[in-house]
Amino acid sequence: MSDKDASADHVQANRMLARKRLRAMAAQRDHAGPSSVRDASTQRSHHTPPALSGPGSGPGSQALPRDKALGDYIEFDLTRLHNSKGGFLVQEHDGKDAILALEEQRKEREREKQRLRDQMEPGVSLDPTTRPVCEMCGSSDIMYEPFLRVFNVCVCRSCEREHAERYSLLTKTEVKEDYLLTDAELADAELLPHLLKKNPHKSTYSNMMLFLRGQVEAYAFSDAKWKSAEGLDAEYQRRNDEKARKRTRKFQQSLDRLRKRTIRDNIWQQRRDAQHVHDWQPLRSSMPTNQQQCRSCGQRVTVEEL
Repeated sequence: MSDKDASADHVQANRMLARKRLRAMAAQRDHAGPSSVRDASTQRSHHTPPALSGPGSGPGSQALPRDKALGDYIEFDLTRLHNSKGGFLVQEHDGKDAILALEEQRKEREREKQRLRDQMEPGVSLDPTTRPVCEMCGSSDIMYEPFLRVFNVCVCRSCEREHAERYSLLTKTEVKEDYLLTDAELADAELLPHLLKKNPHKSTYSNMMLFLRGQVEAYAFSDAKWKSAEGLDAEYQRRNDEKARKRTRKFQQSLDRLRKRTIRDNIWQQRRDAQHVHDWQPLRSSMPTNQQQCRSCGQRVTVEEL
């Protein structure tokens, strides 16, 4: 037998002896109580048994001395421990609630997978009959993001740059001001698809809604809206004329109010100016009473001095 096998046998024997002594100490603690166990451990700590790691050690030799720094220890049965969730109040589902919770988790995973599939660019078809091509030049190198995914329009990069008047993106404010479309029409994704992007001015602002110019013009010039570009111009002119009439009417009303207030102030000023203000002066006479007389109207009053 080699030295490696002999050392392995010694380790196994020491391990079995330690387990046996631990079981004996646990049984003695259960029968004798904590005080006697503490006294026994104190008595055992005064003598030092021989070491088991020497060459003459075996299954019948004594175990290694226990370190005093370890103190008393408690042996736990890990199979009987209960998971208390760390003290947090965790909602537990049982019966139908557990089934509903699992079903909701499954649906959430399916929705997440669907979102990932929508964001992924589809592969190129090898069949030329089913492969999407550019609607302008017929090229198969079309742009998936955002034209095909959002607007369902097949266009290549070169045609998108050459025909900017058709494939450029417009903001919501530009569409409302230039084509006179309403918020309800712009919010309808089936009528006018739009691309949502973060606001470049500030991250806390609402997301930008970008529309394809060709789709916006197709709807604005259709029979459902303004019918043609001339109809859009006529509506734009009509709204400008209506705004001008409102401004004129508002200015005229302000002018009338100012005129009435001016006339009213002038009348009251005339009345205040027409009122007579007496200019009293003492009247010299031989009478014992003090009298005063107005210089302009000649009215006399008697003044008593206190």
